[in-house]
Amino acid sequence: MEEKTHKFGVRRIKMVLAYDGTDFSGWQYQPDACTVQETLEKAIEKVVQHPVRVVAAGRTDTGVHALGQVVHFKTESHLTTAIMKRAFNTHLPWSIRIRSVSEAPRSFHARFSASSRVYRYFISPYSLPFLQRYTWVLEREVDLEALKKVLELFQGEHDFAAFGSPTKPGSSTVRKVIKAKAETYRGLTIITLEANAFLRKMVRNIVSSAVKVATGKATLDEVKRALNHPQGFRCSSPPAPPQGLFLWRVKYGKRETNKEGKE
Repeated sequence: MEEKTHKFGVRRIKMVLAYDGTDFSGWQYQPDACTVQETLEKAIEKVVQHPVRVVAAGRTDTGVHALGQVVHFKTESHLTTAIMKRAFNTHLPWSIRIRSVSEAPRSFHARFSASSRVYRYFISPYSLPFLQRYTWVLEREVDLEALKKVLELFQGEHDFAAFGSPTKPGSSTVRKVIKAKAETYRGLTIITLEANAFLRKMVRNIVSSAVKVATGKATLDEVKRALNHPQGFRCSSPPAPPQGLFLWRVKYGKRETNKEGKE
């Protein structure tokens, strides 16, 4: 049974979506560029019949994908969330799919209410055409045990200035990494990183540095120095390619109901 609509007032709608970031210039709106945010807002506006501004849990870069991006927007539309989901997907390209639509309390904010974000990065030793869009094709095996050892260094609270930059210049570069692990599945190497928040390119720089150590091109001591003296050190290797990265999940806890988000 579909839920009842609101007869009066502004509703806050929460959505979970997945997208293939290959053909988009990232999440955030940019003039003269095709972005996920702009494409999504245009589809929503066709359905609810008024302008909307969609707020996301995280701003993915050009070429980065998402399986569990979370967004919210405000509307006075009386459409049920079930109808919204079907209608939004009708107006969206195949590369963006709405997975769920639900009512959210006024206190909910897709970004500020999040307790952590989970990213997964996929590395392939196989140069196959259908893996090119979604993995970093190294065409070689990665030492899994060495990878696990270096990833352990990133766990905990550190100043990650050497591995990324804040969205607002001058703001804190301290982040808490809750999980940093590596595993294999059918030949693919999968790196999972979970943190309370991430700096720009932080995940890709961590992956790049970890792979460099695991392939013998860098040492654990170099990573330790970058974490212990972040202001005097910059990640020397280029970030891992964007196509292997997925915003996998956004988690919400107590912060969801006790912090009013400002847009």
